[in-house]
Amino acid sequence: MSSTALATTVVKPFDPAELGFPPMLPVELAMRSASVPEICAAYNISKDEFVALTRDPLFVQAYKGAQEMLKKDGMSFKIKAKMQAEELLKESWAIIKSKDTPLVVKSDLIKATIRWAGYDSKDGGPAGAGNAFQIIVNLA
Repeated sequence: MSSTALATTVVKPFDPAELGFPPMLPVELAMRSASVPEICAAYNISKDEFVALTRDPLFVQAYKGAQEMLKKDGMSFKIKAKMQAEELLKESWAIIKSKDTPLVVKSDLIKATIRWAGYDSKDGGPAGAGNAFQIIVNLA
């Protein structure tokens, strides 16, 4: 009988704030603030990884969105604020998931995230046209 070693894998908890690529990458590429190799080097992205990213529908959509945003808004304060907000989602997620965060803070962040995502209702009814989607946070 032969002995076999079991492979140990660490499973990272799902974090919806992470896209699989740095959120600023599509914006920096669209802004053409530097050459593609220079931008990729700043993010430690190899040529093969970048080629794979260009085939990722989410990345392609983010890049096209960044191009459209730049055409519409130029280099405005609003674009910079959106870039910061994307990065700050990671911090918000960490605060919500922390066992040390008071429940009232978690509740406020959860409500704010729902509002930012557009799942809240502007008219007092359910979010969206006829959508009965609701999120109830029970802190008891």
